[in-house]
Amino acid sequence: MSNKEIVIVSDVHGEYEALAKLVGPDDTLFIAGDLLVFMDFTDFSRGILAKAFTIDELIEGLKEMAEGNLDRVNDAFMQITTPGEERYEKILPLIESEYEKLFKLLPCETYILYGNDDYPDILREKLGKKAKVIEAGVVKTNGIEIAMVSGMPGAKHTPQFPGIVSMEVYEEMFTGLDPADVIITHVPPKEDGSDSKDEGPDQIKLTYDTIAKRNEPSSAAITEYIKRHKPAYSFFGHVHNPNVTNAKIAGTQAVNIGFFKERKTALRLNTETMFFERVSV
Repeated sequence: MSNKEIVIVSDVHGEYEALAKLVGPDDTLFIAGDLLVFMDFTDFSRGILAKAFTIDELIEGLKEMAEGNLDRVNDAFMQITTPGEERYEKILPLIESEYEKLFKLLPCETYILYGNDDYPDILREKLGKKAKVIEAGVVKTNGIEIAMVSGMPGAKHTPQFPGIVSMEVYEEMFTGLDPADVIITHVPPKEDGSDSKDEGPDQIKLTYDTIAKRNEPSSAAITEYIKRHKPAYSFFGHVHNPNVTNAKIAGTQAVNIGFFKERKTALRLNTETMFFERVSV
């Protein structure tokens, strides 16, 4: 790859070997969050949560989430996110080894933002020499400037997790964020109109997931950044099975990067022409 291209990927969820095949030593890689695989919905016996809970407990937790009963779900998540708790200590070595495995495999300069399924503190501890976590900032590389903002703003159907922050904290990350040619976030920008769950799913939004049959979280703070600074692209992940993969927002092209775990695809952006193509392993 030339020094006029970058690779952008999201929602890796444990597919580190496949990702390593996609990049070489001279590449510059951007990962838009969700490196870990917490639950494999095709096989509940796989994933980190399967080491902390029984399959019956996982199924019950999913039912509670679907019904909006988050009190019990949040209690369970506190057990896997609080140091000292038995379930946390049980999965900690697995989380550490997963991050270590990723950084041993990646051969190139890498910039990472964390998603809702990440443990930011552990991620920072296990970084390889060529990788850097960007919580909120602008990276200058390959002739362009790329803004990055980590995390996911909380929503009614999302339990508390290290990579999930309050709406207020998420909005603060955009305070003073410099203009850039491209912005990369884990969640999509909020489009005009409401995508509130209370008003029913809106299938023509970037946020709509065709499998979950709901609108995933988005952020008006990203949209305000777009309107202020007019980047060429707003790249995001999180929505694994989108009905709409791209849309224009105030002249900026908002693009779903893609669900790498299932589709093994990424974006390759030519920073000279500012055109991108989807590439696969």
